[in-house]
Amino acid sequence: MNWDDLKYFLSVCRNGSIRAAAKALGVNHATVSRRINSFEEALGERLFERTSQGYVRTTLADELYQDASHLEERLSAVERKVAGKDETLQGDIRVTMPDVLAQDLLMPHLAAFCEIYPKVELDIVDSTRKLNLANREADVAFRLCDQPPAYLIGRQLVTLYRACYIAQSSAHKLSQSGWLEKQNWIGWSDKLRRPIGKIARDYPRFVSRHKIISATLQAAACRNGLGVAILPCFLGDPDPTLVRIPPFTSEAKYKLWILSHPDSRNNVKIRTFVSFMTERLMLQRPLIEGETYQPGAD
Repeated sequence: MNWDDLKYFLSVCRNGSIRAAAKALGVNHATVSRRINSFEEALGERLFERTSQGYVRTTLADELYQDASHLEERLSAVERKVAGKDETLQGDIRVTMPDVLAQDLLMPHLAAFCEIYPKVELDIVDSTRKLNLANREADVAFRLCDQPPAYLIGRQLVTLYRACYIAQSSAHKLSQSGWLEKQNWIGWSDKLRRPIGKIARDYPRFVSRHKIISATLQAAACRNGLGVAILPCFLGDPDPTLVRIPPFTSEAKYKLWILSHPDSRNNVKIRTFVSFMTERLMLQRPLIEGETYQPGAD
């Protein structure tokens, strides 16, 4: 039995469709479909019922899933032990992070690392999905959470603060009586139309309009006058096309962690990468935590 067949099988089981499995594996959906069909032909039985809601496991697939998951854990453990003994500064490092961190905060540091260590190649996965480091879906994760899984090692780097912004082109209207109170939030989704907490209390009259789940697209919408956006301070404060609104409230929202698996503790390139990125991000703590903003400086 080919282990790759089981890898594709497990991904479809976990993601529920061919396209979602292909995205998780970083391959074309036709490849996943072909491998699943080939696997079923080799077994002589169907593993999935194809429905309008996705791929539904058969009884046989349920039984195979447990055994395949155990095998995956064993093989991943072997791979981690081998990778953990790597004593060179060359080869790939697979790094996962949310898109907003990748574009606006981490990319300059990633580029600097590669300039210093030209034999290291980064495989960057911009996703909010919590990739499994035990199964080597990633080597290093930048993760926004209160507390990471106990099986990982790492540290909390900073706390991400957020604040409220409008387009710089509208800043002159802030002095007009009643103008700000008539503005609107840019909403995120049906379930997240309005903020809660300190920010909500300071701006009680804003209604919510539009729905944009991406922080980078929220910023673009805000620049173009669609309303007030609640953005990470590291994204909003340095942007000359955005300005905070009175009373210039900021609040702590997410804890940023850098994480890896204990088996990579002796891997030189991963250890070097984690140390480098930690040092760089700690230097940016004032920006990330909103301390560099000065009211009236815009």
